[in-house]
Amino acid sequence: MNVVDGMPRYFPTIICDKLCGYILASSIGVALFARERTGVGQEVHVAVMDAMVGFNMIEHLWGGVIDRPDLGLGYSRMLTPHRRPYKTSDGYISLLAVTDDQWSRLFAAIERPELAKDPRFLHLEDRVRNIDELYGIVVEPIKTRTTAEWQEQLNIADIPNGPVNDFQSIFTNGDLAEGHFFRRLDHPAAGRTVSMAPLASFSRTAASLHRKPPRLGEHTEEILNELTTQTGA
Repeated sequence: MNVVDGMPRYFPTIICDKLCGYILASSIGVALFARERTGVGQEVHVAVMDAMVGFNMIEHLWGGVIDRPDLGLGYSRMLTPHRRPYKTSDGYISLLAVTDDQWSRLFAAIERPELAKDPRFLHLEDRVRNIDELYGIVVEPIKTRTTAEWQEQLNIADIPNGPVNDFQSIFTNGDLAEGHFFRRLDHPAAGRTVSMAPLASFSRTAASLHRKPPRLGEHTEEILNELTTQTGA
């Protein structure tokens, strides 16, 4: 559970439902491929607990990879409280520095170039040991400028970055609009409706939204006739 604006938000439930559905769908695809090759079908089971532990522990198994949980479990860079979008003066921005050179450029961008020679942050292994302190240093200067100003500065420094969008800005996002991600349809009962485009693009069998959401009972007769034909009843 997370708390946003004073209200509890159960984001993990949403992640579990969607992720496990994707895992099951891809697993069914593997089973169908196996059937195509062998002629033999099979049952496919996906346990929610297994799926979510596998999703999370691929980074956090840490010392457990060599069967040494006493060395610690959990990826320290991900568990630091500062590893999140940084607050700007008017919103939030995400940024990513990994290599020694990227961190050197980032230190210059936040006007702390001397940190590039600080023994705590010289190399990756040094930064991992001092990750909380490192990310904490970045927090303060980021607060002093707008998201747009930091985007410009970070782009000049060639540091990967991006603004944090809210739902309203996503709905009117220019890149999504250019790709026709939100599809508007006139529905005979509901009026104007909005759907999202298929998430995958196929070079030979293009996906499309070719049927409107059905009204209650709209296809009942069609489905029953198809079942009757198949069963011979």
